[in-house]
Amino acid sequence: MEYKTEQERFWQGSFGDAYINRNEDNRDLLAAGLALFAKILGKTSDIRSVIEFGSNIGINLKAIKTLLPGIRPSAIEINHKAAGRLREDPFFHKEIEVFEESILQFRPKSTYDMALIKGVLIHINPDELDQVYEKLYQSAQKYICIAEYYNPM
Repeated sequence: MEYKTEQERFWQGSFGDAYINRNEDNRDLLAAGLALFAKILGKTSDIRSVIEFGSNIGINLKAIKTLLPGIRPSAIEINHKAAGRLREDPFFHKEIEVFEESILQFRPKSTYDMALIKGVLIHINPDELDQVYEKLYQSAQKYICIAEYYNPM
């Protein structure tokens, strides 16, 4: 697959594979996600579907689905190994829709009650940020959740 940016190639390859290993079975990350999303979801209503941009192995989606068990989760994930893990994760009972592609290549075909991106925008080429914001907007029927940090290094 051809990628437009250095960042896409970086996450699709061996660094993205290693990122999986650093995050799997990390109960602290899941606990932090539960606390964060309990606050966020407490300000919303009637969410039945969510799409996460750059989901990796789905820790954020697991936290959300734990809090809202009936939710229909979807994920956009560029890394092949992470996308495979999402599809096969017994937590999701094969009910997760996985778009194995770059966020930059993703074309929303439907809308979701919530479009989520957490800890990913910092890794998007600055020239492509407007495009990602537009895709979040196009994907969201009700809510857009952006959770980011800034690192000048």
